[in-house]
Amino acid sequence: MSEQRQAQRMQQTMPEDGGGWHQIEAGPHLHIVFHPNRRLLGREPDDIERPTIMVAVAGKREQSLRFDPFSVGSHYHIRPGLAGQIPLGVAEGQSPLDAALAFFEKPLRLRGLLAQAEEDDVAARLDDADLGRAAQQIRELHSTGAPQGLTAVLTRIDRLERRLDRIEAQTTTT
Repeated sequence: MSEQRQAQRMQQTMPEDGGGWHQIEAGPHLHIVFHPNRRLLGREPDDIERPTIMVAVAGKREQSLRFDPFSVGSHYHIRPGLAGQIPLGVAEGQSPLDAALAFFEKPLRLRGLLAQAEEDDVAARLDDADLGRAAQQIRELHSTGAPQGLTAVLTRIDRLERRLDRIEAQTTTT
């Protein structure tokens, strides 16, 4: 592989606040965000629904996993940006989102993917109930298409306050 292609292959990071992303509560070890219909800049409008679930280890910016249970071409990634797409197996009568959420509802599957992403330690510490609640939050957000309510607003305010603190710290040190 050429040096230029190697430089282009970088592990993708979690999105910044806003832009339609919803923080999902998944316990202390994972950082999960969900977008009910992610549209990439420059992409022509079409009829494909593009929900996306991004998973990172708490405290890390790099995505460990990304699920793209699109209405057409659903897939997932282990260490997005470093490895290719893996088709998401969708059973007859099952929605692509349900196929993706099965990884959270049957946590051994999610643990296996995290181990493949070289996050074995975190995989061993996950709480099955936290993962089940995360799947339920995603399902509710997807079905309503609405914000999460007061908890989401408070979480967003907290993130914004931390971001403002970082900006203030940067401007006072320069």
